[in-house]
Amino acid sequence: MQDTTQTRTLAWKLSLAGFLPFAILSLVLFATGGGNTLFPPLFDIFKVWSAIILSFLGGIRWGLAIAYAPGEPRNLVLSVIPPILAWIAVLLPDAYTVLVLMVLFCAQGAWDNFYAGSGHVQPWYGSLRMVLTLLVVAAHVLVLFSISGTPDIGQLGELVRQVL
Repeated sequence: MQDTTQTRTLAWKLSLAGFLPFAILSLVLFATGGGNTLFPPLFDIFKVWSAIILSFLGGIRWGLAIAYAPGEPRNLVLSVIPPILAWIAVLLPDAYTVLVLMVLFCAQGAWDNFYAGSGHVQPWYGSLRMVLTLLVVAAHVLVLFSISGTPDIGQLGELVRQVL
């Protein structure tokens, strides 16, 4: 598998550009808080962007499954689960939406990172996915704090306990 610095650089640039909506929206939502009139439409954009990106990541997995494991339908089925769950999560109450999306991003990032060792993707793909997963999850944590009001780790723990 041929690797070029240009491809790696472009992949990083495009990936970071895809992270920009997460960064901007999470910071604005955190700064304005859940009680602000801007919160509902901005939160809608944030959660839909999350579902779109999870769908995109599922599409990558779908393509890899078709290219490298055409006789294994399990990989095709698994590739559509995160996007389907993400679109269902969009319909949940706000805090649950964010928590489910965070879990889905973590699962997708781990799956992609493990797959990077298969030889079917460039070796740097795992690092790219891990860095972006950490950034995206951090953005979701900020949004979760904006929903719960005060950025208090105790409140986050209580919210997680309620969900579980």
